[in-house]
Amino acid sequence: MQLMTWTMARLGSRFSLMFEPYRRCVMHSAMGRLLDEPVDLMVGLVEPDGTERVLPFTTRGTPLYNCEQFDRINSITYRGYSEKYRLRFEFNVHSVFYPQNEQLCMMPAFYLEMRVNPVDRVRWIKPQGEQPDKVKMFIRLTRPGTSISASAGEAAGGSASVPGPTGPRLDLSYTGRLSAATEHPKDPVAGDGALRSVTVRERIVSLNPDARPDADGQGLTLELPVSEEGSGIKWRLVWGAHVAEPMLELTNPKRNGGKPTLGKFRYVQYWRDLDALMTEAVTGRDDLLAHSRRMEKVFDQMPLNGAQRHLLHQSYQAYLNNTFWCDLADGSEWFSVWEGTCLFHSTIDVEYNVCLFYLTLWPRLLALQLDQWPLVEKPHPASGGGILSHDIGVGVHTGKQAYPHDMPVEENSNYLLMLQAYAHWTGDASLIKPHADLIERLVKYLIWTDRDDSGFPSEGVANTIDDASPATQYARRQTYLAIKRVAALHAAADLLERADRSELAQKCVGVAGTAAASIQRLAWLGDHFAVCIDQTTEDMVDVWSGKPLPYRELTGWDGYSIYTANGLLLPLLIDRPCPLDVEKLRADLTNATREAQGRYGCGHTSFEVDNVWVSQNLWRDHLGRYLDARLPMMAHHYWDLQVMSNTHDQSHGFIDTYVNNNLAFYPRGITCLGWALAEPRLVIDRLAAGGERITVEPDTHWPQRWPLLALADWKAGKVPVCVVDAKGNVTIEGQIDPVVIRSGKPEGAGLIG
Repeated sequence: MQLMTWTMARLGSRFSLMFEPYRRCVMHSAMGRLLDEPVDLMVGLVEPDGTERVLPFTTRGTPLYNCEQFDRINSITYRGYSEKYRLRFEFNVHSVFYPQNEQLCMMPAFYLEMRVNPVDRVRWIKPQGEQPDKVKMFIRLTRPGTSISASAGEAAGGSASVPGPTGPRLDLSYTGRLSAATEHPKDPVAGDGALRSVTVRERIVSLNPDARPDADGQGLTLELPVSEEGSGIKWRLVWGAHVAEPMLELTNPKRNGGKPTLGKFRYVQYWRDLDALMTEAVTGRDDLLAHSRRMEKVFDQMPLNGAQRHLLHQSYQAYLNNTFWCDLADGSEWFSVWEGTCLFHSTIDVEYNVCLFYLTLWPRLLALQLDQWPLVEKPHPASGGGILSHDIGVGVHTGKQAYPHDMPVEENSNYLLMLQAYAHWTGDASLIKPHADLIERLVKYLIWTDRDDSGFPSEGVANTIDDASPATQYARRQTYLAIKRVAALHAAADLLERADRSELAQKCVGVAGTAAASIQRLAWLGDHFAVCIDQTTEDMVDVWSGKPLPYRELTGWDGYSIYTANGLLLPLLIDRPCPLDVEKLRADLTNATREAQGRYGCGHTSFEVDNVWVSQNLWRDHLGRYLDARLPMMAHHYWDLQVMSNTHDQSHGFIDTYVNNNLAFYPRGITCLGWALAEPRLVIDRLAAGGERITVEPDTHWPQRWPLLALADWKAGKVPVCVVDAKGNVTIEGQIDPVVIRSGKPEGAGLIG
């Protein structure tokens, strides 16, 4: 496909490479995007006439012809041609990943490969010389403020064919700043803490022992045969990075008496220094790559179209690039996720969407955050309850909210819905009782917010849609928040019953039931639900300025919104009954998709079709599958936005928003992994009365294979697959858990108990 900005990253260890072909560089650091520097990365080959041909990540040399890229979930391959000598050069970067293998996934190392193959022709270009039998390839780097040295090394610890970590190599050292370079208008940098910078060491080791240092000491060169594709002849390298110093700070009154607690990358417990890291990265290369490529093959089975596949691969690496996985000095473990250019840690409403990644591949990472968010609960005296903060820090400083205002109804509801989903999806109820008091406080606030017994919250109604119109963003009596509140109260009732707090649980059920009836009576406009039921700005305050709005009519209150049923997806994933009329919800979803559609997907509402958030479109798409709404395939629109935003003069990584916002290098795009759940319509309830219940209900009108990733035994390497054959029959290959197949055929047909 066409060249565009592309990120490769590691889980929790901040080591990333962001390829920027139009800027002719790679943004790089062991501290990750927004804490990085431009590297001039010269990789390519020397033609027989001495011309150095390169991929477009350097300002030096002559670019290869017809450069393009090919992506997979864990790797990216760049290809270009020497048209004069009929050669094809390929450069592959692999970021090993295998679900739930902590050590493999957080290892701060990339595996590189280069190869040259002969081709019969390059378009109609006439060759200028004979095709050579062998060529020289090279890798050279320059980076601001960085010491770079090359050495021939020794093959100690290895063999003639597989040298040890002291083989031919480049060594890099620099000071990594901890103040982010960001495009955010408010410039939320690292903060006021003690952390300023860290010492970084990196190394690129050649596994081909014949590689030689360049004369200037900033590169390696290797001569290899021009070999047929599939020959296995290639230049293999390993690029590792290591930061041993603290790089995260937690300051919170509930931890360590409010004194700052510093954290180091969790990988330091496995590899205390760069030498230890490179030893394992080199000697374990084949096994690590085998695991990672096995995962890629599993993902390749999913019947996605080209736009879906590119979007999944791009957003997967964007998510990894935002993760922090650390060990704190007090002995505790820390996992959080940056919010792209915003730099906020573990924003609850963002992780609400990202949780589809955790439920699909790694639930424990969600559990860690469910234990961390209570640190930023705030008391709410008027309700006798509490509210959760929007986020848990900014930059490399955590422990308190950095966002300018609260979103209490939104975040309280999101937390309760995620906690319930985690418990039922995994069967792990161990988080419920320790957080029972918190659940009670969040519930008390949610009940209190309906100040006029309308069924709609009228206080604390600022929401996550912070680039929207007032009607969508902070109007009183919003339908979106009202329905999410109903779902959260039902979730809380379930959780409280399991914590032996039946009285409040029953109250939640009663309040939710009354509210659901009111919502359907007051907000239904015949073919859709209103954005909100307040039609004027009376007593309404701008959440950003704190001032009343200077006009009376609330434009957009009656619009079509893609957010209406946003709060119902997680309950549907775990087989909770829908609290509102499904036919009305289905009609609302279908009609809003039609009325709010713009060039790159749907806007928030029919009154703002260009205010597109890709992640919310994806969430709506998944919800449509679970509600059996027939929605158009729109992934090509979402992908068009990514291509437009990452070619020529633009470089935004995964971007969630169109030009009126800049949610760039963003983790939320991984919401698209929900295709692996929604398309086979996988439902899991491991806490169901009478024993766990797991069902699938794929579309039986076309042949397909869906790996049931959430049911995989990754340690054993077993992944069941939901298969629909050409006749519409559904089977489960490699079944691990008992799965009920609901095929959509006449009742009783094709069901497996």
